[in-house]
Amino acid sequence: MSAKKRPLILVAAVLVVAVLAAAALFLLPAGPNFARLRKRRDFNVILITLDTTRADRLACYGCKDVETPTIDGFAARGVRFENCYAQTPLTLPSHTTLMTGTLPLYHGVRDNGGFFVPQKLVTMAELFKDKGYETGAFIAAYVLDSKWGLNKGFDTYYDNFDLNKFQRVSLDAVERPANEVMDRVLPWLEARKDKRFFTWVHLYDPHSPYQPPPPYDKMYASQPYLGEIAFADSELGRLWRFLETNGLLDRTMIVFAGDHGESLGEHEEKTHGFFVYQAALRVPLIIATPFAKLRGRVSSEAVGLVDVLPTVCEMAGLAVPAEVQGRSLVPAFDRRRPAAANLVYSETYYPRFHYGWSDLKCVQDGRHKLILAPVPELYDVVDDPGETRNLVYERKKVYEDMRAAAEAFIRRAERNAYEMDVSKVDAETREKLAALGYVGAFTDPAKLRGRSLANPREKIGVFNQLSEARGLGLNGRPEEAIRLIRAIIATDPDITDAYFSIGTLYVQEEKYAEAADYFKQVLGRKPDETFAAINIARIYEKMGRYGEAEAFARDYLAKGFEEPELTYLVGRMAFLQKKYDEAVPVLEKCLTLRTETAGAHDMLAAIGIARNDFAVAGEHLRLALEANPRLANAHYKLGWIAEKQGRREDAEAEYLKEVEITPRHFKALYNLARIYQATGRLDREREALEKCLEADPKSPLAYFYIARLDLERSERYEEGIELVRKGIDLKAEPAELAFGYSLLAELYRRTGDEARARECAEKARTLAAGRGEVR
Repeated sequence: MSAKKRPLILVAAVLVVAVLAAAALFLLPAGPNFARLRKRRDFNVILITLDTTRADRLACYGCKDVETPTIDGFAARGVRFENCYAQTPLTLPSHTTLMTGTLPLYHGVRDNGGFFVPQKLVTMAELFKDKGYETGAFIAAYVLDSKWGLNKGFDTYYDNFDLNKFQRVSLDAVERPANEVMDRVLPWLEARKDKRFFTWVHLYDPHSPYQPPPPYDKMYASQPYLGEIAFADSELGRLWRFLETNGLLDRTMIVFAGDHGESLGEHEEKTHGFFVYQAALRVPLIIATPFAKLRGRVSSEAVGLVDVLPTVCEMAGLAVPAEVQGRSLVPAFDRRRPAAANLVYSETYYPRFHYGWSDLKCVQDGRHKLILAPVPELYDVVDDPGETRNLVYERKKVYEDMRAAAEAFIRRAERNAYEMDVSKVDAETREKLAALGYVGAFTDPAKLRGRSLANPREKIGVFNQLSEARGLGLNGRPEEAIRLIRAIIATDPDITDAYFSIGTLYVQEEKYAEAADYFKQVLGRKPDETFAAINIARIYEKMGRYGEAEAFARDYLAKGFEEPELTYLVGRMAFLQKKYDEAVPVLEKCLTLRTETAGAHDMLAAIGIARNDFAVAGEHLRLALEANPRLANAHYKLGWIAEKQGRREDAEAEYLKEVEITPRHFKALYNLARIYQATGRLDREREALEKCLEADPKSPLAYFYIARLDLERSERYEEGIELVRKGIDLKAEPAELAFGYSLLAELYRRTGDEARARECAEKARTLAAGRGEVR
């Protein structure tokens, strides 16, 4: 071979190698083949969502100030996504996106409270249930209560939040700590460890206020937010150890995600929901599998929580619902595959619904991020991760291209979108949410269209002041809060929510006339603000002016406003005035206006009891419990009816159910004590009476009955005397006092104090004879 030909052959060889390499790149499989990896086996899936968790506050994402060994273990066992973004920085809409694989643009859940997951949307749980899996969800916060609709497809949905336990209730304040959630998760898994299961575990601890339990409170004294994350991680460690001990790790896939982040003061936002900057959007996403080839991997491409459902579907061999708008991330599991450019959408409607300011939308592609606002913002999130330099004017071509792409994306995503339905909140919840200022989420967004809305960036100071005022009110400083809100009104008199907040604070102070005036100012600015109307009617009720409450509600409804809660109030006020014939048809109408009918059934049951129609009352109570299994007082009423009908065992069972729901229900406990006394179960009687005292320390009879119990047992006379004296000092009714003094007389007699015994016996006779109260 000539010397001249050798270089040509070498060049040709290089070209062949290059062509083969390029071909190999394109012929690479689109990520791992899960059908082959599963080998026709079904794997369990555990979805873990850690609320309000920034990706950059976990050790496996580079944070050196926190220890998260369990979450780090998930990452070591699977694929960690460096740049995953929430589609909204709010819990309910974000979880709706995660569970349905659709965007807020499509599913229509834009805020916490007042929005409901469309019933026609297929959820992740339904997909697993249809394939024969056991499905269970364990929820840490009321914002994800089953009433909002995410319970679709779950055999077990543990929420069970008792609003009556909280003196102050808000969507973000009713929660349970991670240990209580895990205490429910592990027994459920234990009972199903030999079956196929899909489990959703939701932990809420990193949400404000940051109050980690010991020892994390001291370990993270200067960074309590990290303390909450570390505590949650420790509880996830219990889950990991359970899976390990029971040999489930090789049969279980784990998906770990944050639902949104936390601003922690960046861009002047303390928490989340108001802005769409990265601090509130960038969240952890880790997918851990039993397969060794997929361990310890990292993907840097931009992805969203909307992609979780189609990813799980591919991993588990489930069909992807037609409406899904996310994409499977399985191709990204293979580190050899180059990251694909992808447009990730996020939004917040919180400023719009709660303050009448502009909503915010954004799109990002891994390099640039465009925020669609009254003043648009463009950031290079690689060179400027803190989003401090707006490049709209410096990179005009990038801005124009991204804006066009964003508008086209939004148009596509909104096709055939669901419309929100705000008519389904039950009476109790609407009342409590109204009293706390959750008003905007129930406002039709269409009514703001066409208006020039303020830029939230320019209103963050006002937002922070209102948030501070609410905090002052919740911490027992309502006068300071009112002064602060009045100052806000002086500079920005169009914030309807400010007037509503002052009205709420006056209700808290029981200054009802002042509260009604501010709620009327709300209606003057926004006549369709039905929550203000509800509060006005409720104020009249609190003042005992039932006729005015009924008339106000009727007048408001007559103006054409449809509001089931006000219809219910009309029926309730008629009932309280004992106008039963008027109340019944109104309450029966309520049953046709809402899907949540517990309140109306409960009122109809009360009317049945008032009419001694126990059959009708019992039927309505059963229907009320079907609608709301934890409805307060329903089991108590069923127990009372059973006692009236001589069914003592049934009565006892119902009272016990009531106490399970409402542990401090005095009447149920008291009636249980009577039943135990009548059936000779004295230890149970004393236990019930002591719980009565815990529930109502000002009840004279509870003291008297405990003392009588000791007297019957011929023991603890001195303690009995002390108990009776406490009861007498509580200003009991004359008949109760007569009973108390007769007990005291016998107790003194047993201790040998005949003089005091005679004195007390005479007081008892005087009271029993009706001669007036004797002290």
